[in-house]
Amino acid sequence: MRRGILKGTIAACALALAGCASDTPQVSYEVPDQKVLSGQHNRVAMFTIDEPDVYDVRIYNYPGPDTPGITLPGRIVGTTVTAAGRAADTAGRTLALSQAINEWNFNVGRTLTNEVKERIEAHGYTVEEVHTDNHRHTSAYRNHKYLGTYPTTSQPVDAFLHVYIEFAGYTAPTPTEPYTPTLEVFMDVVDPDSKDRVYATSLVYGGPVPVSDANNMPADPQFTVRDFEWLCAGPNACEENPAVKGLRAASKGVAELVERHLFAKKGS
Repeated sequence: MRRGILKGTIAACALALAGCASDTPQVSYEVPDQKVLSGQHNRVAMFTIDEPDVYDVRIYNYPGPDTPGITLPGRIVGTTVTAAGRAADTAGRTLALSQAINEWNFNVGRTLTNEVKERIEAHGYTVEEVHTDNHRHTSAYRNHKYLGTYPTTSQPVDAFLHVYIEFAGYTAPTPTEPYTPTLEVFMDVVDPDSKDRVYATSLVYGGPVPVSDANNMPADPQFTVRDFEWLCAGPNACEENPAVKGLRAASKGVAELVERHLFAKKGS
């Protein structure tokens, strides 16, 4: 009896794992040999990319209990930072950055949507922008797979294109080191008839460590700033906020990465 229960439990676990595995995206980390977009319509339905709830600040290391104090000329910045202090500091910087970017009426989702559309249209495709309510709501989204109802397009399309923003903001090795614009996205190409995933990849612009490969593009150094406060400059302080400039450049960079994968542009 006990052995039968054990077998049943193992079988149930195996089925559950198989189900989970089938939902896990097979992410491509190489530019494909052939273009991803195919079909006779030369049309793509692209979901409008949502603006993130916040523009994040990610700091990888704070001085810990065994870390010497960080000093700048003429002043001591800090010695140790507790876990609660780290969380509070990061949250405060994220709030300040988000408020500053919103003050400039900048929307990285809208900017990235336009940049990706332009790249696709340059290859002779028509891009139809489509929308969903609560695109990232948990009831309609799992493992980067959209589970909601797909909108009706005005004409037949070759694919639905989703680009989800995973992170938009600035990253730094420590609070007192330079801040680099960073934009991380997940791209999902879906068959318009079966709604099955055709292609998936994760793309990153920027980050504190420059990486250049099929899925990553280093940030242009001109958009890295040394002082976090300068990222929060208001409209009266400069012609354009440095954080907005950096995320605008990040949108262009990610759009280029999207183009690489969709149209098999190797050697870029």
